[in-house]
Amino acid sequence: MGYSLKLPQTELMFKKPLPAATLVMTAGGRPPESEWFLQLANGLPLWCIDSGIHICRQAGLTPDRIIGDGDSASPEAWAWGKSLGVPVEVYPKDKDYTDFQLALYRAKEMHGTATAIVSGIWGGRFDHAFSNIQSLAGWEALGIKGIAADESEVLFFLSDQDTVRIKAEVMPDIISLLSLSDCCSDVTIAGVRWPLQKAQLQRSLPYAISNQPLADCREVSVSVTKGLLAVYLQWYRDKAPVG
Repeated sequence: MGYSLKLPQTELMFKKPLPAATLVMTAGGRPPESEWFLQLANGLPLWCIDSGIHICRQAGLTPDRIIGDGDSASPEAWAWGKSLGVPVEVYPKDKDYTDFQLALYRAKEMHGTATAIVSGIWGGRFDHAFSNIQSLAGWEALGIKGIAADESEVLFFLSDQDTVRIKAEVMPDIISLLSLSDCCSDVTIAGVRWPLQKAQLQRSLPYAISNQPLADCREVSVSVTKGLLAVYLQWYRDKAPVG
């Protein structure tokens, strides 16, 4: 039995149950392709985080909630968001937590557990991307299952005794495994050019990158016995599937 999460370009089948609630969030990094984003957000609650308001506006989507200090959004876009009549949580620019971290806190308060699919994470400043990914990783143990995604890059996490089956009509060009614990134990990946069987992956020596699905493969499986493992997928942008 598996628990399915569908993105426009791929389906992820997890061994462990997924939270009942699913949210889509937009941060202020590289905008996703609009058609991809429309497919992703269809029917799901949509939260804009600061300059993520530009992504919603470009796609013609009304967010369900806006969170942030407004320092990186244009005044015009921020005013447009405030005019929509949706909840707007405005925070001071001088604060301890990032806008994205505040959004994760709010999701925890409102839902207890949830899957947060976050776009607008890739591109832009490295420190922003690093902070956002590490924040998602940290919230994994607190019931917020984070997935960073757009049409060309997807990253999600597996933890103790979990397995994922990655299925797609157009498989990713690259699959990388990154240990976010000091050590991930018994890591197995099948359906790729360089398979692993019960390998130990160290955070300090991230060598399990740039793997490739086998030709004509439509499913790759990854499992980990102990530790927090990041699974990264990339479709080359000039041929990234929309859905």
